[in-house]
Order: sequence, then structure tokens, then C-alpha cells
Amino acid sequence: MKKKAEELKKGNKFAIGSEILSVDNVELSDVGKQGVKKCRITARKANGEKVIIVRPSNYPFEIK
Repeated sequence: MKKKAEELKKGNKFAIGSEILSVDNVELSDVGKQGVKKCRITARKANGEKVIIVRPSNYPFEIK
């Protein structure tokens, strides 16, 4: 199942490369120069390492 970046909620799991990440927080910014909102996603790897990802709000993620 795919979800847009702005639809992610705490606890959702998604994959980037071979890593499975769990969402901790999602922050939305205002519309910028490119005409879309940006999402700042704070996630954790299985080993507890914190990862921050910035994507457009309409970027599709494959939910696990």
C-alpha cells in the first residue's frame, strides 16, 4: 500500500533501500519555491539509529 509523505503517521513502517524505518514524527512546511509543501520525516532504523528525510508532501512511500 502506498501513502503520500503528508499522510504518514507515527508508527508507520516504510522501506528506503534495504532498510525498514519506523516513523517517529512528520512535520509539514509551507508552500515553497517549487509550489509544494515539504515534509520532514523523523524515523528510526531497527537498530535505533535516527534518520531525518525531507521529501515533497506528495512523495509516495510503500508502507510495510
